[in-house]
Amino acid sequence: MIASHAHRFVFVKTRKTAGTSLEIALSRHCGPTDIVTRISPEDETLRAAAGGVGPQNDDTTPTSYAHMGARRVIEVVGRETWDDYFTFAVERNPFDVVASSWRYSARKPSFTKTFAEFVRTPRRMERLALNERLYRLDGRVIVDEVYRYEELRAAVADISARTGLPLDLPHAKQGSGPHYRELYGPGDADIVAQRFSRTIRELGYEF
Repeated sequence: MIASHAHRFVFVKTRKTAGTSLEIALSRHCGPTDIVTRISPEDETLRAAAGGVGPQNDDTTPTSYAHMGARRVIEVVGRETWDDYFTFAVERNPFDVVASSWRYSARKPSFTKTFAEFVRTPRRMERLALNERLYRLDGRVIVDEVYRYEELRAAVADISARTGLPLDLPHAKQGSGPHYRELYGPGDADIVAQRFSRTIRELGYEF
């Protein structure tokens, strides 16, 4: 999460949506009073190399963290600030999010689940479904804009226009692998469609 008083915006960081790249780009323009939450040590190295501002004003307790939901962000920055600033988040096609998460997990030697087993693990699906909650309050979208990951270039251009910042998005993390549809077998897409029905419906995603 980044809350910039200098440029009057709040970025709510979701998972698997190029959030670290956007966070690095935005942090380059943060002033000393802005809130920048910490990311992983390896990503902090990338941020430093890219000229971004490291974690600051984020407290050292678990009360402030990268993937803070809107409710917690409002508690940190204040409701008046939230209402006055430009607030935004990025969402991604849930079918792709699930595939990306499985690929990431599959890199670990201890991970043995097939994609079909992964999709049928409620705890995994519940965690991935947290994205849509991060930018909602009591079930309602509360940020000014939810950008689509698939239209990230246009999103960055719009954020630049709204904030007046020249944003250059670094590639902090590089995904790889087959197209997400190639991972899906019988019944898999139906499970994901049901679990992420609200995001799919409201943002017009398809398999």
